[in-house]
Amino acid sequence: MPGRAVLVANPASGRGRTARLAAAIARRLSARGLDVELALTPTGDDAARAAANAIASGCDRVIVAGGDGTINSVLGALAHAPAALGVIPTGMANAFAREMGIPLAFDSACDVAAGCCQRIIDLGRTGSRHFALMAGIGFDADVVAHVNPRLKRLTGPGAYVAAGLARALRFRPTPLEISFDHGHLTAAALLLVAANTALYTYRWRIAPQARPDDGLLDVVIFDCRSPLDAPAHVLGVLTGRHPRHPGVITLRTRALRVHCERPLPLQIDGDLAGVVPAEMEIVPGALRVLAPPGRASGGS
Repeated sequence: MPGRAVLVANPASGRGRTARLAAAIARRLSARGLDVELALTPTGDDAARAAANAIASGCDRVIVAGGDGTINSVLGALAHAPAALGVIPTGMANAFAREMGIPLAFDSACDVAAGCCQRIIDLGRTGSRHFALMAGIGFDADVVAHVNPRLKRLTGPGAYVAAGLARALRFRPTPLEISFDHGHLTAAALLLVAANTALYTYRWRIAPQARPDDGLLDVVIFDCRSPLDAPAHVLGVLTGRHPRHPGVITLRTRALRVHCERPLPLQIDGDLAGVVPAEMEIVPGALRVLAPPGRASGGS
């Protein structure tokens, strides 16, 4: 039966949508039989502390109302913990909720979060940070590093489009040395994505064969050997045809090491997480997720 839960709500998520809905979400969860404590967490550190405190106090679930960044903030506390993650998707992209089949309507998502069906999935890890979706090196991390926070609050996805257009004029593919389970390669990479899930953001699937419970990272490298490769890669991702491009390299591995001659930003689940060189690995079966019955892999 449903028990105790902490509702971790990022009031800034979804350009203030979470703040407007937080009390209603808590009431909906309570009406479904949960003993719910609401924790408003303006920062990632606040969310991490709230999740850790919830687990220490014996809560059987941590429910996040927010977007992919807020979910990422609680992964360190929830990795290998007995508590399960519930998600009320009130952010911008909500890629993790889409990947898990969690409804985007908050009332239906509350029904899932208050239920007992769980799915056990892998997490990625780089250094001390975990990721549920992906790690990105190159152009996407460069865009994240240059997004205007004020414009992000005002326009949401528009801020990333603006930063992407501006950085496209300056960013140059970077020579990377890449080591993986069974080999080594070099590439002049526009972008490298180590994916735990097929969905990258919104409805873009950079690693369409990736599965969050197969014990592997799906790595996609966009190699650029001519000036025409970069725009072709961008168009390919937007249309879903990038796997056909001869400059796209794909591999599967449990661990990955990336080195380059200059510091290059690294992002995980859409947030900056350091610079290259970096090591990444898959952590099998690390996270329990409250999921719809058709997506669940077990009960509790």
